[in-house]
Amino acid sequence: MNKARAFNPFLCASSDKLKTLIREVQTQLEGYEAFHKSRKRARRAVDQITYERTLEAILCDLCAVALEPEHNSLHLPLSNKVLRSKSRYKGTALGKTLPDLLTMMSAPEMDFVLIEKGHSTFEVVDDDLNVAFVGGRQTILMPGPKLLSRIERYAITRDDLSQAAEEEVVILRSPKRHANSIAEYEDYEDDQTTQALRDQMRDINAWLHAADITCSHPQVNSAQRRLRRIFNNSDFAQGGRLYGGFWQAMSSDERQEHIRINQDAVVELDYGQMSLLLLYAEAQAQEQLPSGDLYDLTEYGIPVICRPGIKKVMQAIINSPALPKRLPKGARKYVPSRISMRELLTAVEQKHPAIFPLMTSGLGMQLFRTEADILVGVLEALRCQGIVALPIHDAVLVADADKGTTMRIMKEVFKDHTGITPQVSLG
Repeated sequence: MNKARAFNPFLCASSDKLKTLIREVQTQLEGYEAFHKSRKRARRAVDQITYERTLEAILCDLCAVALEPEHNSLHLPLSNKVLRSKSRYKGTALGKTLPDLLTMMSAPEMDFVLIEKGHSTFEVVDDDLNVAFVGGRQTILMPGPKLLSRIERYAITRDDLSQAAEEEVVILRSPKRHANSIAEYEDYEDDQTTQALRDQMRDINAWLHAADITCSHPQVNSAQRRLRRIFNNSDFAQGGRLYGGFWQAMSSDERQEHIRINQDAVVELDYGQMSLLLLYAEAQAQEQLPSGDLYDLTEYGIPVICRPGIKKVMQAIINSPALPKRLPKGARKYVPSRISMRELLTAVEQKHPAIFPLMTSGLGMQLFRTEADILVGVLEALRCQGIVALPIHDAVLVADADKGTTMRIMKEVFKDHTGITPQVSLG
């Protein structure tokens, strides 16, 4: 049974032994071409680079999937619409060189990859015999016997793989078509702003790539640490959070149990009440910031036991285009049924009159941009101090020995952006 995942065109070899395996396969493919006289002339230099990069990506991802217990194959598109299109997100390997290379690699004499060809299904939709696409399946790739034997012979592991530098790290997404849809990647023209964002991310990724970071969790690949910034709604002023690190999908307990930085246990340092503080800064209402817990509404008749629900309600207000009429998912178990959504909204407005109009103005994505800029500023400041940090939206993981310096830097960077000194606590 196929347990396929999408082909990753951005994997590359990071060890000498995997590079040797790739060269060996390439030599055999060149011999196949020579024997069958399938090339009349040598490839141009630029085409040779594309060929070698495509071969590397295919072999690396086939090695990766051979090492993954949860998968046994890859699926990928081979349509001309995809392979001949231009996109900053696609990667060299998803190009017109790919089909011919797979044909050679799957030839009986080669046997490096097994292929189940995909198909498209069309049906007649009217009396004029017009047809429409109604479904299909992408091509499936599996490691062939000769590749599997080489993976065993060279003792290839996940540590021999890394992400190629060609992967785009500044991503712009178009608006979602509807609430449950996935926003598509959108191409854009580079300018000084996007280039500066990319340079920042490349510096951070180079620092993380060279860092001493380990993870003992058997299902986690600690080499997966290349970060991307993802912006939303076709607007670089919205979103911009960092994604892609292996640690982000782990629970807090798993991170602290399994991750080590410089052989030291890690701590998670969180900004407290970050969204509300950013709203006070946006409203230039720093002087009206209430003291104490910004989620405490006891003064307005909402008991303290409701705090987890109040936090969910406030986040729903900030991230909704209109005032929510019902409690968000998971909030009701913290809020007694006698307390209505209207009562909660009234209490929030009384607690935060200076920012309530902004809370209901749909600024959520703009706040994510500010939040992400602050986290990037923290990462860069820590890097200048020689401190490795792993970001998680409004928090960072650092070695326990670096806890004090990191807390100070997090407060300084936040104040530089907002004029407010935040609370930073252990997660």
